Formats: sequence, C-alpha cells, structure tokens
Amino acid sequence: MSQHRATPPLLLVRAPHGGTRECEITHIPFTIGRKPDNDLCLEDPAVSAHHARIVQVQEVLFLEDLSSTNGSFVNEHPIDRRQLQDADALRFGTHRVIFRDKPGSAMEPAITGEALVSDRTMVVPSAAARESPAPARKVGIVEILSGQTGQSHYPLTRQVSLIGAQDDAVITLTGWFAPKTAAMISRRGDAYVVSQTESGKRILINGRPVQREHALRHGDVVEVAGITMRFVLRDERSHAA
Repeated sequence: MSQHRATPPLLLVRAPHGGTRECEITHIPFTIGRKPDNDLCLEDPAVSAHHARIVQVQEVLFLEDLSSTNGSFVNEHPIDRRQLQDADALRFGTHRVIFRDKPGSAMEPAITGEALVSDRTMVVPSAAARESPAPARKVGIVEILSGQTGQSHYPLTRQVSLIGAQDDAVITLTGWFAPKTAAMISRRGDAYVVSQTESGKRILINGRPVQREHALRHGDVVEVAGITMRFVLRDERSHAA
C-alpha cells in the first residue's frame, strides 16, 4: 500500500445470512475468492475460486474481475475493471461488501442500502411525493413442472437464488443424486438471469442449451439437473398479499 495513507482502506463484508466483518487492505494486489489462499475468502458457491482483485495505480484503487463465473458488481453494475470510491457497494455471489477508503467517516445510508447511523440531515419528501404511489415492481416466481424439489413453486426474492441440494439453496433439489449446486438465478433490478455454477450442469431454456448465463423472460421453461420449471413475473404487491 502507498505510504501516503494514514490508515489502510477496509472492506465491510456482509454474509447473506447476517453478520458483518471487517477486512483491512494492507497490501496490493488484494485477492477475493472462494479458495482459502485469497486475502478475502468468501465461502460461497456463487463465488469463483479466484473471483476478483484490488490493484493500485498511483494513488487510486481499482477492482478487477478475474473472469469469474457470475461476475463482480459495483453499485449493482457489472464490471471488468472499475475505480473504487469511498462507500462503494460491491457484490460477489451472495456477499455484499462495502469499500471504505476513509474508515471512520460518515456514510450515507442511500449509498450502502443499509440502516446506518449518520450525522447528515435526512431529506423528507414533499407531500406530493409521499402521496404518489411507487411503480409496481415485479417479482420472479419459479413453478416446478416436473422433478424432485421441496416445493411446487418458489418466489425469487433474494439477490441470488441457488438451485441445488445444499442447505442454503432457495430451490431445493431432493433426489438421491441431486447436485449441491446446479444453477443460480440472479436478480438485477427488475430483471432475472439464470447462470451456470462451477458444477457445469447443462441448462436448457425452452429446449435450447445456454452457456454461462441467460436473461429470463416471462413464461420461459428452464431445465436443469432433472427438474423442469416455468419462470413467471408477477406484481410484487399482489404476490405479497
């Protein structure tokens, strides 16, 4: 790290099931991935063995994706290489990470998406803005057509929904030879993308094989690891009701 930094930058790492830990960036390059030889090890099947790294060019830090299977995101934008700014929200698989270039300074809750204490004044929207209904968001639903699963349908409310037999899978496979991870469905705003995991299981969309990842459309039929399911989009509020 540069000698001009009084304190090293750090990463605030939030696991998908809660709990936050801090990891200082004390040297460069700083690697991130699933294998224990990384500087930041994320035990996450959606994270590649060597997923990304942080490098320095003069006094500026950059995040580089290392051709990972599911990509690296900064403020929910997929990146190949991106300059890091204080309070940037990073995502690797199902893990969210906040980059702090100036540890100890205040953060805006709007940037992090978390309920954080700030000394800034909260801006209260006008009465007209409060009365205007927000546009209805869509939520993806998977309806199981055939195969051995734990339920007949699954709402896809998480950022990343794993398909497999492991404990934290959203779409749970129950057959004797069901793989721990067969595929994953990622939510990107109002869009959904199905992608392969490192298990390499073949994915068919409407009978056609896809490679790496594929955007899902309402009514698509997905086949993977012996199950067939239909993807549909419904209004989030009507689904919650």
